[in-house]
Amino acid sequence: MPTPRTVCTASLARNHSVAALGRILRLAVVTALVVAFLCRPAAAASGAPASLPGPPPGAGTGFPAAPSPGTVPTAGGVGPAASLPSGVSGPGLLSGIVQLQGRKLTLAIACSAGGAVSLTAPALHSGVLARGGYVCRRRRASVQLSLSGAAAGRLRALGSTLASVTLGGQHPSIMLEASSAPPSDWSDGGLECSFLGPYEPYLVAPNFTVSPAVVIDVRPWVAWYTGANGWRWLGTSGVNSSTWYRWTATPTGVAQWVTPTGALNPWTWAPISVSPGQHASAIGVFEVIYWYAHPRYKWAYTRSRLNASALGAYCMYP
Repeated sequence: MPTPRTVCTASLARNHSVAALGRILRLAVVTALVVAFLCRPAAAASGAPASLPGPPPGAGTGFPAAPSPGTVPTAGGVGPAASLPSGVSGPGLLSGIVQLQGRKLTLAIACSAGGAVSLTAPALHSGVLARGGYVCRRRRASVQLSLSGAAAGRLRALGSTLASVTLGGQHPSIMLEASSAPPSDWSDGGLECSFLGPYEPYLVAPNFTVSPAVVIDVRPWVAWYTGANGWRWLGTSGVNSSTWYRWTATPTGVAQWVTPTGALNPWTWAPISVSPGQHASAIGVFEVIYWYAHPRYKWAYTRSRLNASALGAYCMYP
């Protein structure tokens, strides 16, 4: 999934006379400085993220009880009205994807003061895997964590694994990767950026298809990013908290979403209000558990619908 970029350019006329060359060069320098001055604040104010948010809080944990044999779920309710909080406290991650470099992992943090970090990854080590501290400068910090040789080797063997960071009293999840990998996204559903209004996105669940049919539990999220606070998470139960929804996935989609006339009526979460001036970017994420004899778990991003005909990574709210 590509990360949107902000590009600022200046165009200067060419083929002027040699006599005017000096004036043109001076004009070019001045124009470049003006363009840089004008574009830099716009790019900074937009808060466009440099990286994806990674997995949602508590990813791979907090599962509901397995369904009893013969369970037939109901469609259930839609997601409640919600708002992206305009003010959050404490440090936040600038990326939820962290790649191994030798035996080192580097976390990028949005902050207002220095602090400490600890890392756990059950697939690599029981208990705390690494600790580190950071100094905050200009609302940014970087902390480098060192893995043991055994833990680094295990991560390389796995390719990637879920992990959790303790950061400012919060416990965001991250994905540790041995090497760069393309992000996973659902083939349909997604965050509709502005269908209800310029600051009212709504989330549509993917039509989960699987064979053979099986009961599934699904947990929806919206991750939002601001330059001041990094990535944060909103679920249907509030910040850093979301509800599991139970349905039946079949080879043709979710059984509970098919109307008597055969139309598809997928689960939605709306409205989700965004206050103007946050310069926020947002993306949808869904977790799902397939309740086979050996349950399978997956999380993935949704694509954002920028308008009636265009898809992108993020919905943007200036």
